[in-house]
Amino acid sequence: MAHKHWENPEAIGYGRLPARASLAPAPDRCMSLNGIWRFKRLSHPKLAPLLWADPDFDDQQASWQPMPVPSLWTRAQTTRQDGTAITPDLPIYTNVQMPFKQEPPLVPDENPTGLYRHQLKLPRTWRSKRVVIYLGGIENSYYLYINGHEVGFSKDCRLPSEFDVTDFLTAGTNTIALQVMRWSDTSYIEDQDQWWQAGIHRDIYLYCTEQNYIRDVFLKPNFDVSTGHGQLDVEIRIGEQSRSALGCTARVSVTRPNGKPAFRNALKGTLKKSDYQMVIGKGPIVHLSKSMGAVLAWSAEMPHLYQVTVELLDAAGTCIESATIPTGFRDIQIKDKALLVNGKPVLIKGVNRHDHCDVTGKVMNESLWRKDIETMKRHNINAVRTSHYPNDPRFYALCDEYGLYVIDEANLEAHHHYAQLGQDPFWANAFLNRVIRMVERDKNHPCIIVWSMGNETGFGPNHAAMAAWVRQYDPSRPIHNENAICEQGVKPMWNDNPHGTDLICPMYPSVADLIEHAQTSDDPRPLIICEFAHAMGNSGGNLKEYWDAIEEHHGLQGGFIWEWLDHGLAETANGIPYWAYGGDYGEARHDLNFVCDGLCWPDRSPHSSLLEYKHVIQPVVVSHIRGSTYRVHNKHDFIDLSMYRLSWTLLHNGRPCQTKNIKQLKTGAHQFEKIDIKLAIPELSPGDELSLVFRTRLRRDTSWAEQGHEVAVSQLPLKRVKRAATKLQSGIKLTSQDQQHNVNLANHCFEFDNSGLIGWHYLSKPMLVTGPQLNVWRAPLDNDGIKGWEGQDNKPLGRWKKAGIDKPNMQYEPMRVEGLGSRKLTLHFQQTAVMRGGSIRVDTQYQFGKDDSLVVRHHFMIDKTLPDLPRIGVRLELPAGFEHLQWFGRGPHETYLDRRSAGVIAHHYSTVSNQYVPYILPQDHGNLTDIRWLKICTDDGSSLKVSADQIIEASASHYPHELLTPAFHTYEVAPQANTWLCLDAMQRGVGGASCGPDTLDQYRVHPKEYHLNYRLTAEPREP
Repeated sequence: MAHKHWENPEAIGYGRLPARASLAPAPDRCMSLNGIWRFKRLSHPKLAPLLWADPDFDDQQASWQPMPVPSLWTRAQTTRQDGTAITPDLPIYTNVQMPFKQEPPLVPDENPTGLYRHQLKLPRTWRSKRVVIYLGGIENSYYLYINGHEVGFSKDCRLPSEFDVTDFLTAGTNTIALQVMRWSDTSYIEDQDQWWQAGIHRDIYLYCTEQNYIRDVFLKPNFDVSTGHGQLDVEIRIGEQSRSALGCTARVSVTRPNGKPAFRNALKGTLKKSDYQMVIGKGPIVHLSKSMGAVLAWSAEMPHLYQVTVELLDAAGTCIESATIPTGFRDIQIKDKALLVNGKPVLIKGVNRHDHCDVTGKVMNESLWRKDIETMKRHNINAVRTSHYPNDPRFYALCDEYGLYVIDEANLEAHHHYAQLGQDPFWANAFLNRVIRMVERDKNHPCIIVWSMGNETGFGPNHAAMAAWVRQYDPSRPIHNENAICEQGVKPMWNDNPHGTDLICPMYPSVADLIEHAQTSDDPRPLIICEFAHAMGNSGGNLKEYWDAIEEHHGLQGGFIWEWLDHGLAETANGIPYWAYGGDYGEARHDLNFVCDGLCWPDRSPHSSLLEYKHVIQPVVVSHIRGSTYRVHNKHDFIDLSMYRLSWTLLHNGRPCQTKNIKQLKTGAHQFEKIDIKLAIPELSPGDELSLVFRTRLRRDTSWAEQGHEVAVSQLPLKRVKRAATKLQSGIKLTSQDQQHNVNLANHCFEFDNSGLIGWHYLSKPMLVTGPQLNVWRAPLDNDGIKGWEGQDNKPLGRWKKAGIDKPNMQYEPMRVEGLGSRKLTLHFQQTAVMRGGSIRVDTQYQFGKDDSLVVRHHFMIDKTLPDLPRIGVRLELPAGFEHLQWFGRGPHETYLDRRSAGVIAHHYSTVSNQYVPYILPQDHGNLTDIRWLKICTDDGSSLKVSADQIIEASASHYPHELLTPAFHTYEVAPQANTWLCLDAMQRGVGGASCGPDTLDQYRVHPKEYHLNYRLTAEPREP
């Protein structure tokens, strides 16, 4: 090992077979090598023991231990045979920065290295065969040895490498050995905002072929949009020894989606001498073509798959080898600012997705892939970008099957050296090789509609070479290259470099920038956002505004949210499970919780932001025309609504009073249908309101959801009657002693001091620990400013702390009494929150209703010298026992002003405990919008009810912001016995500023005057 191949960008691998399409070997010709291997971890490859790869080396000594394959040694709890622990090599999370301080192509002096050994015996039937080893994915680079002989070397840890090992194997026991280095020069171009891990993360197996074999197959299923007819072109490469395949025949048959043969006689092509005149590089090629007539087109909505069986026959007509490949007929074009799938400008409702499991790291399995895809489909998502590397081939097969559009992305990102490596010819071969190997492997998957040249690596001649190769080799799919339209640190150049990308694919644009581009640019390329709406923590703000712009402006065609999944890793602290993030493994260089930025938790359960996304991209929308006539809009691209059942429910004060199913609809794609609804309108009293909720559900089971799954919801307000003013009591007495003032009613005792209401007993039961007090703080969201990060001064959190909003100094004026002894006894309070940046004055009035309610009015006056605030409202503290929650407003999940479309205004039930949302970095949660009233009850039925004069926001939690603000992990906080009730005139939207534009202006709490009026009512316990 005189030359360090792991520090040479030109040494991309040797001994490997050419890349090819995924062709599953027959079970009797395949031997899985997954299982338990012997393993030893070193701090550097040069420390490998002498002759460690030899068959007779003793790997049973204590320094070696069993290691599952596939698995990551950075996630393994390894022990010696004597039971003592081995110091682990741990995960590292960085985003832009590299995890070490070297410059390309050098790696650290400490380069953790794993030695793997495994023994096997070949089946007797394999002894005359050609034998190949398949290594699906190994991080980062590795040498392969068979029986002590070096077979080859490989980089590119997200694509498989195959080696012909026929000449290295023996009839007896064989020893396979791998030397895996954690770091190499390719670490600089795999700097992809994810956990740095190490190990074998995908399958390893052996397979055998005859000496003549199917080397590769390229299916080209063309679809004529105008006629609906298909044309199948097949390119079959034959592997052989010394032209021994001369006279062999390639035979192709096709099965339709219904299982019936597509044509009577199979296609055949026999290798002739003349075919060898065209042989270049990878063996002779057989070209076959067949007009298919009318075909069922493949799309994400109708993933019709045809099964293409390719057989290789010897000269005597005996089948030597066969492979069956699913394919789909579909047409991809770009015309007039639109990406057309089968002639339709489909809107890309996408997500970016990394391989991640909270337990195993990058090691995935079919169960996880299916769960990802089924969850996406259930939330109306139709597209995935494989950020930022090719996935396991089985993932694409499932996308073919279920129906998802895929942007397949090359394993390439040099974020820390953004503008350097794409320009450097020293790295040109590494860049080009990665996209070639990806396209060669994945070319037969109909789900892949776009090839991506990688991510965040600048734009230079290396990228241009990649795009040119792909365009020439596979002109059926367009090119995606974010690097070509945006240079870091420079104003976006969306209309530049058409030779570098066929799509305009910016990152984190504002809604205003998108609209401006649509209205002013004459660039003929469509704009599809490669990353937007950074879904970090309590996030997903203004998705509706993004989607409104996309639907309203030609040339805007959707995008991919960053990202699908929080990448927390399952750990335990103090006996409490939690999800770890950057810095939790002692990394010297890390980027904290920036790795937790998904629409789902690490266990793949949805965040509230995913529910919002599902709603804004829903395929069925109902609107009101006039009178009893309503309109159903089918937003699907290819299917009608016959697969759905539509129903409506009339809500009276949030409770259902009438429900009916609508006759089966067959509204065509992008069509409208009118429906007539006869409502039995109930008699309305002051304060009543009516709304109509339409729900679209699956009529039958699908591959991704069961019958009854809800696909879409539309709520239409019908009528709201103004609430009558509260009648006030007369003759109320006020008693005072020192600074405390009491009001005693029949069953109530209200206690006040100069700060306002400080206590309330009802039937001798305490209702409040603390009455309404000014509340402007919230435990910072990741989008407000990431706790623990430097450079957050320009984020809202930085502005708030600079202004002292987190630590106000409260000043109180003496209570003022008006109308004592009259019908309108009013207690006036004035308090001022003094901060470095200005002050907030609050005038509060209390009055007493005949219904024993306490009528409260707050008037907030905010100095214009202050920045926009987290919230403006009050907070009350209730004693232990107030747990049961119900409200009339949006729900059932948390909503915020810029993320509330998915909430239905209705009567909802929950508990205060269930309002807690355990975001991986603790932050504000559980907000409820459009609140009419809210009630919190004890187990015995005693309750405190808040009835708002205007629409307000509210939340109830056992986690006050004083507990959440300093916390960095969920195990650092625990629910308190008391309940904190927040009532807000307005709370700032969640936005998306952790990476991207800040909260839209209309969702910010600007310095001005606000009012918050409501009634507090106590109700007795049940008898």
